[in-house]
Amino acid sequence: MSVVQRVIILNKPFKIRGYTVMQWIILAVALALAFLIGSKIPHDWKLGNIPAGFLIGLVIFCGAIVFVSATQMRPMLWWKNVILYKLGIAPTLFLPHHEEGQLYPDPTIIEPAKREDQPYVTFEQ
Repeated sequence: MSVVQRVIILNKPFKIRGYTVMQWIILAVALALAFLIGSKIPHDWKLGNIPAGFLIGLVIFCGAIVFVSATQMRPMLWWKNVILYKLGIAPTLFLPHHEEGQLYPDPTIIEPAKREDQPYVTFEQ
């Protein structure tokens, strides 16, 4: 009788409820930062009837959620390149330039002299 073994795919990151451990850490830090910044704003500042500290904390945490979701769709390097190219910070024109190459075969290598009459295998008697 055959035994079915569970296969663990090693090239996929470990996820808890759909997020990687690093994404959970980012969300936890954003929540702590949102609470800290939201509590530092005076309680008498209000937008409409809602305290400004709550709204700023909510914006910080929602920004972290957007960031984590964006990194699930595309890698972080892709987002960095998109932002840098859209802002015009990264160069978009690459000019080729001359680079000195290596000579092959290298003329500094000196091989021992080879003779036609010398056999490959020698025997001592």
